[in-house]
Amino acid sequence: MTRSTIDFGIDLGTTNSAIARFAGVGAEIVKNNLGHETTPSAVWVDRRNRMHVGSAAKVRSEEDPDNVCTEFKLRMGTSGMAKHFTAAGRSMEPEEMSAEVLKSLKRDVAQRHGEEITAAVITVPAAFELSACDATKRAAELAGLTQAPLLQEPIAAALASGFQSTADNAFWLVYDLGGGTFDAAVINLRDGEFNVVTHRGDNFLGGKLIDWQIVERLLIPAITERHAMTGLGRGDRRWAAAISKLKQAAEQAKIQLSQMEVAEVLLELTDEHGRPFDFEYEMHRADVERLFEPFIVRSVNLCRTALSESGLGPGDIEKVLLVGGPTLSPYLRQRLADPREGLGIPLDHGQDPITVVARGAAIFAATQRLETMAAPPPPAPGQYAVQLEYEPVGPDLQPFVGGRVSGPDLAGYSVELIRDDARDPWRSGRIALAPNGAFGVTLLAERGRPNTYRIELTDPTGAPHDITPATLTYTVGVVDTQPPLTHSIGVGLADNEVEWLLKRGTPLPAKRRVTLRTTVPVRAGGGEGMIRIPLLEGEHDRADRNRRIGRLEVSPTQVRRDVPEGSEVEVTLRVDESRLIVARAYMPILDEEFEQVVNLQTETVPEQPELAREAAAEKRRLAAARREAEELNDRPALTVLARIDAERIVADVEEMVEAAKVDPDAATMCGKRLLDLKAAVDEVEDALEWPRLTLQAHELLQAVREIVAVKGGPQHRQALASGETAVQEAITAHNARLLQQRLDELRSLALQVLDESGDLQFMAFEELRTMQPEMRDQAEAGRLIAVGRQAMDRGDADTLRHINVQLRDMLPSPPPPPDPFSTVRR
Repeated sequence: MTRSTIDFGIDLGTTNSAIARFAGVGAEIVKNNLGHETTPSAVWVDRRNRMHVGSAAKVRSEEDPDNVCTEFKLRMGTSGMAKHFTAAGRSMEPEEMSAEVLKSLKRDVAQRHGEEITAAVITVPAAFELSACDATKRAAELAGLTQAPLLQEPIAAALASGFQSTADNAFWLVYDLGGGTFDAAVINLRDGEFNVVTHRGDNFLGGKLIDWQIVERLLIPAITERHAMTGLGRGDRRWAAAISKLKQAAEQAKIQLSQMEVAEVLLELTDEHGRPFDFEYEMHRADVERLFEPFIVRSVNLCRTALSESGLGPGDIEKVLLVGGPTLSPYLRQRLADPREGLGIPLDHGQDPITVVARGAAIFAATQRLETMAAPPPPAPGQYAVQLEYEPVGPDLQPFVGGRVSGPDLAGYSVELIRDDARDPWRSGRIALAPNGAFGVTLLAERGRPNTYRIELTDPTGAPHDITPATLTYTVGVVDTQPPLTHSIGVGLADNEVEWLLKRGTPLPAKRRVTLRTTVPVRAGGGEGMIRIPLLEGEHDRADRNRRIGRLEVSPTQVRRDVPEGSEVEVTLRVDESRLIVARAYMPILDEEFEQVVNLQTETVPEQPELAREAAAEKRRLAAARREAEELNDRPALTVLARIDAERIVADVEEMVEAAKVDPDAATMCGKRLLDLKAAVDEVEDALEWPRLTLQAHELLQAVREIVAVKGGPQHRQALASGETAVQEAITAHNARLLQQRLDELRSLALQVLDESGDLQFMAFEELRTMQPEMRDQAEAGRLIAVGRQAMDRGDADTLRHINVQLRDMLPSPPPPPDPFSTVRR
């Protein structure tokens, strides 16, 4: 058949994928050659370099993990994440493997419907990074999908659930817990259009993590308790095959426990001495629910944050749309419905959570015109053609259609649109054509079925004439408005700050330009210097707390003359509806624009030893913040600490650090969870800032009072009185920045008093003496300290002043900026 709209939608999932096509007023899943509605997102390359996709690959992963790859969606857009298939000696990037899954889904359509498709809407998590969206687009191209708009999964789910809804000004919450990602989106349905009010999500929160918890905390302990399998775990390559079997068994048992209280795990394994044994284990739903709990807490916290940002409460939300296989868990549904520990919002059970995203994608695809539709050829002599302009799907019951008829002399000709319906026929009446063949007509459409209209062309005598096309179809249904940007996008600056260009929630498409200045000179013709501008996604003010998704680069070979330090660079970002990004750098000094200089690729994940060091440092920082929070008994800080504990952030990091020794997916997740931990500790420290400042204020005031009373004069006592008043005003205003400024002024007063009395140099010398091990020239430092001791004995403040200056100069230079890879500033 000839299509004018895309009509096919694909859910390219972490665990399973599915394809659906638009049909009538909804969408139907296209089953694969096994008769299943979903296809495992798995690829197996055998020793003959033959590719196997889907169930055959998934089953093979238990016995042959070196030649099978699953769950590669989580690696999309991250550099250095290729899978090496040992038997064939072949490596594939995540987008190449995703392309094989897309090809498999295309073959299913060809087999079931005899149609070779070259266009489809592909869904991505709303929390997906820009680099992952870009990689998904590349996968579509590799699969032969020349037109592949990307659609956010929560929007797809809402379309599937509400396409024929008559609700007005209703708010829904999409709870999308997939195999590897989580999205929470507040959706507003108004006047037949969906609008995403706000979104929160996590790219590394999904059923896969629950599977690993089952493996590591239930199955492995049960095995090692009875059998010799030293070091059994993801961090030991010797046990890769056994771990793969356990992972598959955990996934199957988890699915069974959605309907049963107990699931049997039966596996044949081999111990470290090469002896085979049968492993039998009864897995109880209650044990899995206990492991599920931290993930539910994380997801509920994200939902509550989304609601709070929307200015809404649970009572304002009509229903929760459940998306993803893990939402079939009875425990999860019970927890979500609980008003105290969950959301307390009615759950919608009307959709299949496993296929709802694919069906919603197909519905959206019915609103997207095919770009490859060629303009109709000029009609043959004596024949007529019509070009139509209208939206094929929309909320209007009286849609407007414009058209233009081409053919022989059209004087006195008219058109009429007719809906042949035995129950309720409708005719537009004859509409006279303009001299150029143009016409316009308002149709009458009904909800709940496709509305097909015959186009009847008649001449001045009323005689009918054939016209191509002879019909048009319009469907009444809810449509999506502009999708929102789900993460803020900015550029990292040399001082570890961020210049935000597009803020989260900005309707797409969007464009923004900002002027920055270089911090390094660039010498033309392959000389020195490179302009590097990191592109960041996230919400934190500190650049290193956000995800680096790519970079703008201008190298010396690209410039025709030298670019001095401090030169202007105009950076322009444009993001389309699919969250695909185009960035350009214009340099006024060269009057030249550099296009396609973006390397949109998430930076390579650090090696396991570096992850381990970072994790240890953050745990120390968390411990210090916890001690201070408990000492100050600060409720906001303690609340954040309780959330860190409830979500098991530290435990996640520790487990992933160990698994990252051999598992690249674990390394990727570890990097993400480390960012979560760093941001959470920042939040604790920020919460502690005010109680810490007020405590410092009371202690400093007492100390300065004593110094001024013993060593100060009348002018110092007057300045102290003014300072005390200023500190109290800052405390009353609860202004941390102002209070810090007033405390600095008090410190300056104390230093002034001590300097004028001569005591300051003695105190400074004592402090510098303790820093001798850090000084560059130990011999000279020792000599200066000996001279300083003699000056102290004599009470010689002037000599100590000179000694102190020399000792300070011997201390290490200030550390470099936290992000040395950025070469621009405001």
